[in-house]
Amino acid sequence: MSDELFNYYKYFDLDQRIEVRFPRAQNVSFREWGVVTLFDGDLLVLQLSRDSLPENVSARTGTILDLRLGKGGYGYCCRAIIVEEHGDARLTVRLIGEVIPDELREYYRIDAYIPLRYSIPRGLSDHEIRQRWRARRYPPPTTVEAQGTSLTTPPQEPPREEESSQPPPLAANISGSGIRIRISEELSVDTLVDMELFLTQDKLRVVPVVCQVVHVAALRHKAGEPPLFSTALRFLCIDERDRDMVVGFVSAAQLEHLRIMRGGNVSVTELEYAEYSRHRRLRRIIVGIIVVTLIIVAVVVLIISRINGKKGEIEQTYEREIKKYRHIVPWR
Repeated sequence: MSDELFNYYKYFDLDQRIEVRFPRAQNVSFREWGVVTLFDGDLLVLQLSRDSLPENVSARTGTILDLRLGKGGYGYCCRAIIVEEHGDARLTVRLIGEVIPDELREYYRIDAYIPLRYSIPRGLSDHEIRQRWRARRYPPPTTVEAQGTSLTTPPQEPPREEESSQPPPLAANISGSGIRIRISEELSVDTLVDMELFLTQDKLRVVPVVCQVVHVAALRHKAGEPPLFSTALRFLCIDERDRDMVVGFVSAAQLEHLRIMRGGNVSVTELEYAEYSRHRRLRRIIVGIIVVTLIIVAVVVLIISRINGKKGEIEQTYEREIKKYRHIVPWR
């Protein structure tokens, strides 16, 4: 139990902001944010960000919650059980089980400057936002008359756009599952955002997506400057061909970065071999350190044994004769 408590102290702190996921119907969790106001061993008191929870959200004593938190740039998760309810949007929970790394990222992420546009569709329901995205991404097929025969050509790829109409690039961290950007507007978690990504590989493509805000954090800024907010969004509505394009863009950017660093061409096979060689070199270094350490320990043991050990009869006789010889011939 003491090991588990020590593990909790490594990850949880007072005034820490934690994502709390409540169970509700249809196996869809409800996400809320809470701040740790009391931390004692495996006991947490969380001050929730809202005064009341929706009716279909279970927050009774005995309810199991999922906690998501960040520490040192990594994500972790832990389960907790509600042990006491308060009337002022507070919960007392007891941590159960161990803190483990959050689910592994499905896609590789990179930092890049990406031209993009985004807007907040206010006054529309989630269904209307999805339908509007679908109508744009999958417009009605065009009919072309050719020699008396009508040909229907459905769209097969994202629309192209001239480079002159691109918005300015924005610093972003992007993967096939979502994007993190720094913006001056503070958005609420779960807000839906219309976004257009301008990706250039062999040609410029505009990728329309609908994103959902999953995390917002205020960034430090100098006095007199407008505040910025690090906003993480996941792709809620995206065509799988567009997702493949995003993944290809990320892979190409990573290969280009490695090519510049190495001063030559880099292939996926070379990357795999380089990773394999790095692991082999690391194993060799570890084995070498272990062998050298064992040799040093053996030498030290032999020296100590030689100095402090009891001398044998032959050694004692030899030393006595040497002393006699020196006494007879003092100048030697």
